[in-house]
Amino acid sequence: MHYLTLVTLEMPKLENDYEKDEINRLLLQSLQEAHEKKPDDIMTRIYLRKFNGLKTTFAREVDAMIEEELEPYCESTENPDYLEFEDHTDELRAEYENNSIDCIKLPDGRTVSICNNFVRSRFVIHDGKVFERNSGPLKCDRRTKKAKKMTAIPNYPYKKLYKTFDAFAETERYMDYSEEFGGYGYLYNPNAFWDWYQIGGRWPNLFLVEDSCEECTEGEYSRACQGHKPISPQGYKWVCAARKRDIAWQTMQDWKIKTESERYELYKKIFETGEIPDGCVCKITEKGVVDFTSFLYVKDESLEEYLTRRGFLSQYEYPNIAYAFLKDGEYYSQDQCIRNQTTGEEKAEWHKIIDGYIRAIPDDTVIVGVDCHI
Repeated sequence: MHYLTLVTLEMPKLENDYEKDEINRLLLQSLQEAHEKKPDDIMTRIYLRKFNGLKTTFAREVDAMIEEELEPYCESTENPDYLEFEDHTDELRAEYENNSIDCIKLPDGRTVSICNNFVRSRFVIHDGKVFERNSGPLKCDRRTKKAKKMTAIPNYPYKKLYKTFDAFAETERYMDYSEEFGGYGYLYNPNAFWDWYQIGGRWPNLFLVEDSCEECTEGEYSRACQGHKPISPQGYKWVCAARKRDIAWQTMQDWKIKTESERYELYKKIFETGEIPDGCVCKITEKGVVDFTSFLYVKDESLEEYLTRRGFLSQYEYPNIAYAFLKDGEYYSQDQCIRNQTTGEEKAEWHKIIDGYIRAIPDDTVIVGVDCHI
């Protein structure tokens, strides 16, 4: 899943490195030419997206600072400062002492769990008998010659299957013993909220700034957005990172309400006519129009109700409905609010929190929209 997270950076005024900017421009140009020749080349696409977010001195500094800022929240970090040991020794021992599992006795006399690597992808138990998976022309479970040489043993105690607790923990549950922590378990990051991220990513149209603004970045367009530059009001451009003082908040608000009102009319027409235009990904139900996860239009709702549910009424100070934000080392997300996608209560409560968060940010601070995947 992808989640839009706001992160702030305290960045001094930078001297533009125009020489490096030109090097990056030429590199981007060559990558674009390579992409046009071989549009299906994966690595070219990846580098093209990455270097699009490194075009200016400001953009490169944002990229470097965000990497450092987000490192403590990486799911796969190996930095011991951010890791904790989750001890599963007691629950594993209870399972070993009291539980059982279906097993298969092999022709050589060995008894193995149905979770055994050799068995689980090739054989299965049905009605007390062993069958070979995906066998024959029809690729179905069959009582083949191999399967008939095996015997199903239901509810076989773990204590009989494994002579020692250590063998059970390591072979059946694939857990290693930690000498440092004195138990079976694994290291994990309790504060992790991403396994990979992009600056901007699926949200390139996050902040409006004037066309003349230099301290901003488009970031990396995700594959889904690449080649589809968002429309902006005349004299403005969309970016995913800028100083708070440079962001045209009221212009954003007006533009968001305008475009959302147009979407409302579109979805309402789809619901009333039953016709879905080409390129519009949605589904018509008795209760309204839905996409993959939520309602685009709810039956009989007014424009005001729609805008409230979507979080775009002018009662909000800042037109931003990010899923989460990082503040003073703490991660705050919309999941902490009411779960009610139909009435809009969740959006309303969360937007008040977002308003307070942005209001407290100093004007010179850089606000960055990060597409976090986990």
